[in-house]
Amino acid sequence: MSVQALRSSFGNNCHWCGLPMDFAEPRSAPESATIEHLNDSTLGGVRKQKHRRLSHAICNQARNEFKLQAERGFQRWIAERVETAALARVTNQPLMPAETSPAPPVVPAAAVAAALHPAPATVRSGT
Repeated sequence: MSVQALRSSFGNNCHWCGLPMDFAEPRSAPESATIEHLNDSTLGGVRKQKHRRLSHAICNQARNEFKLQAERGFQRWIAERVETAALARVTNQPLMPAETSPAPPVVPAAAVAAALHPAPATVRSGT
């Protein structure tokens, strides 16, 4: 399904931020419309037309980067958990109960929003 076909189905605004997108060629600018796969095939999703939307190139890229950061953070957390379990076996210490086990870090929503849409620079007049 093409960008134009999705545009006729879903309109001119980004699926994620709701702001208007640029449909001019080439589609390499941050505000350009790109096809967003809601269920990423690299994470086990099936690429179907019903899972496609339009988003800004920058929103699409940021979403993918945040997903990668989350996956890397989760992998680090699992590695630490496995290491803790191995140390507990070696030293005959009981494992920490799940409720006291350190939880993975949480990224505040404000930080995510700021990364996706930074505040515009302030223009000062020369008076």
